[in-house]
Amino acid sequence: MNNLPDPQPLSPVIHESESLLLQVSPLLFGGFVLMLVLSNHALFTECVSFLHNRVTKQLFETNRTWLARPFLYLSVLLLLAAHLIEIMIWAYALVFANLAPNLQDAVYFSGSTYTTLGYGSDIMPESWNAITAVIALSGMFSIAWTTSSLMSMIGLFHPRSIGQGHHISTRQPPRNID
Repeated sequence: MNNLPDPQPLSPVIHESESLLLQVSPLLFGGFVLMLVLSNHALFTECVSFLHNRVTKQLFETNRTWLARPFLYLSVLLLLAAHLIEIMIWAYALVFANLAPNLQDAVYFSGSTYTTLGYGSDIMPESWNAITAVIALSGMFSIAWTTSSLMSMIGLFHPRSIGQGHHISTRQPPRNID
């Protein structure tokens, strides 16, 4: 006969470890894709900002300021492309992990979650709902980062930045009433 111990006592341990894996897996997966998305955004933002600042300053120094605005608009389009790529990174990750039924649904879900608009119905399996928050967090952070970069780029067009004059205050100095 078989002298092996009854496997029944291990079943709660296996069930708990499966439950733990289901809780940790979404966080590991989400964390990995989040780092990939933020690395992509850092690369795009740094490259676009560096090129914009370098080219814009040269244009101002050589009195070709009329080219500076179109280059700003090109920079905005490149930063927009970074966001679209990040939405696609999330979409492909969801399809790769079999969390979305197809690429079209994954792109729609990723885009609406990344921009925090909301999808309507969540396509994530019940145990993977945390991914939705991670996608939204990545979008909010990336959009804020882009806004900061754009403000810095636009700041180059301020008169003090380009040396074309001094800021003139419209505020009147206080009067002495005697």
